[in-house]
Amino acid sequence: MHGVCVVSLEPLSGPAGEAHGRRPDRIVDEVEVLAKRMTVVAALPLTPAARDRLARLLDARVVDVRDPVDHVDVVLAPAGSPQLIGMLRRTYGDARIIVVELDDEDLDIELSGPVKRILRGGADGYVLADSVDELATKIGPRPGPEEPVPDLVEARELPASAGVDDLIAVLLRETIARSDQRIADDNSA
Repeated sequence: MHGVCVVSLEPLSGPAGEAHGRRPDRIVDEVEVLAKRMTVVAALPLTPAARDRLARLLDARVVDVRDPVDHVDVVLAPAGSPQLIGMLRRTYGDARIIVVELDDEDLDIELSGPVKRILRGGADGYVLADSVDELATKIGPRPGPEEPVPDLVEARELPASAGVDDLIAVLLRETIARSDQRIADDNSA
């Protein structure tokens, strides 16, 4: 198993340490060895309990945006301005930035954005499309029970005991998988 070891390289003893005012008898940093797994930065106001639950559901490391981190795979951001997204892009480089609108009664989270407000206002849906062709595919007549459904993620059945958290985790995993596929398609083109 590969891991990451975080340590300080500060000298703890000898003339070099004393010259810089460091006490030779103190431990500078803790060491944390982490298994190689996805790291998610929550740029959302999530409680430690919410971050812990999301980490368990994703089998990932989920940290607050204020925590120091060496590598980030995904950044969860609130619906906000393009300037906010640009700032996150500059800060986290190649990490995927996913805008999240989340309501979770169990964890007392209400992070509604414009899409949730529109849907609560009575809209039947919200569609993101990159072309008129894609729009037509998404809003056109639905296939009958015998017809295949085009370009959708393979259907997976959740157990009856699955809750909202399980559904959110599945949706987030599928969003990440689609994002990875688009990146791979763009890189091969």
